[in-house]
Amino acid sequence: MLSFELFSGTGGEIRTYNVPKEKPARAAAPEAKPNPSSLIQFAKPEDWIDNTDASGLATLSFALPGNAGVSAIPLPARLAENPMIVNMWRQQLGLDPVDEASVEGLTKPIMIGGITGRLFDFAGTKPLPGQDDPPRIVSASVVLGQVGWFFKLSGSAGAVEPQFAAFTNFIATLKFRPAASEVNFDKIMAEARQANPPPPAPAAVGPAWTTPTGWAEQPPTAMRLGNFTAGDGKAEITVMTFPGDVGGLLANVNRWRGQAGLSPVDTAGLAKATEQVSVADTPATMVEAIGATNGSLSVYHPADGLTWFYKMSGPSDVVTAEKDAFMEFVQSIRFPKP
Repeated sequence: MLSFELFSGTGGEIRTYNVPKEKPARAAAPEAKPNPSSLIQFAKPEDWIDNTDASGLATLSFALPGNAGVSAIPLPARLAENPMIVNMWRQQLGLDPVDEASVEGLTKPIMIGGITGRLFDFAGTKPLPGQDDPPRIVSASVVLGQVGWFFKLSGSAGAVEPQFAAFTNFIATLKFRPAASEVNFDKIMAEARQANPPPPAPAAVGPAWTTPTGWAEQPPTAMRLGNFTAGDGKAEITVMTFPGDVGGLLANVNRWRGQAGLSPVDTAGLAKATEQVSVADTPATMVEAIGATNGSLSVYHPADGLTWFYKMSGPSDVVTAEKDAFMEFVQSIRFPKP
């Protein structure tokens, strides 16, 4: 599993994301943090200032007028087509997630270093703390061999708009070096983790639970109050919480189904795709999304203005084998009394 944290560029947050790990395509790999000039040749605008990347992952990072930012980050190529990345940007802006079919309708072609890539342009509806305008993210990606290159312009809408033309010209005129299609992600992620160690476990404001036998507890992160692996590390179990309804039940059900390669459902089909359960004596909804290869068990639990997510994901056979343990885990959850 590759775990990476990305600086949002809109509100000063660092968010953690995980993607399945792949074996490197080559035995010989570049240095963990190669010199940017060995990967990309570029000319930046005069008002772009070299910046220190908060995540430790960016090959390039610039601070722009108005507290906007531009970054270039290499990730596994398969992520360039994964709606998870699109929904990551949308989440940072307070927008609802979208399914895979909707992603295509939001895509625009863009030239990146002489290659046709994909552009997404999203704007939030409410200003973030410290900003006068709603946030905006312009994200462009292109695939080179095993690498997906992601270029992002982010900040308040008022700061992003004057830089939009400069950003699109920057990515259009850059030139990729041969090494840009061969990046060792394991080394990059390891260096980023060293630069950004996981924060200590939060104070006892969240729920308590009983960890099933055979589950391995992992360090908590800024977003994960609970973090475990099961099935010899092949399945991942997380506990997270967000304010509000996070897009609502239907949108989340279809997001999980899409991740498993299943078709979306409409409101009428929601009952067949879900099961009502109880968590800490309050209503919740369990979603079983088992695809041909990957699958997940997810519990959507609104409570006191928050939505709690308890999720197990991984290979379908492992998730299915661990279902009883997962349900026991969910039933063991207890919240502190006020």
